[in-house]
Amino acid sequence: MKKLIVFSVLSLFIFINCSQKSKPEITEELKISLRSDAKSFMESLKSVLIKEIQTNGIVKAVSVCSDTAQVLTNNYGISKGIYIRRVSFKNRNPLNVPDEFETKVLEMFEEQFRNGQLKPESEYAEMIEDNGIYKVRYLKPIFVQPECLNCHGSEEQISPQVKEVINKIYPDDKAKGYQMGDLRGAVSIQKTL
Repeated sequence: MKKLIVFSVLSLFIFINCSQKSKPEITEELKISLRSDAKSFMESLKSVLIKEIQTNGIVKAVSVCSDTAQVLTNNYGISKGIYIRRVSFKNRNPLNVPDEFETKVLEMFEEQFRNGQLKPESEYAEMIEDNGIYKVRYLKPIFVQPECLNCHGSEEQISPQVKEVINKIYPDDKAKGYQMGDLRGAVSIQKTL
């Protein structure tokens, strides 16, 4: 009888250990893929924005960031099998408010920025387990570029026509007053493994 109990306990122990998923690792290959996704996403968004500015002017380009950017973001994420978005503490669109995880990383990025340690190649990746499902969370900082200042710069840099459109679409806008090179926010990616 004693052998049967020992065998049963041992079998149960082996079954439990074999049935548990091992935690996936954030490999360099995975980080390269996420880095590439963040880069190509921002490049495609910038390309659409610059084309709109050149074709129809700055005032019309505001719609790229308000409407088109959300559609492009969703479509890009679906095509890559990821959840992707832009987040910022000084958001213009209420959909871009950071969640708790993104807040933690953005605070870290802001501290690094204040200390002169945040670089274009900076990034953050962490494995998260949620009800037995593993996801990698990845954030890459976004820095203010010259074309951003047309809508996100100082009061003097933003034309009255652009201000009018922004105030109409985003009455609670917080995304002004930036200077070239400032930390604007981050690209945030979630990938289920």
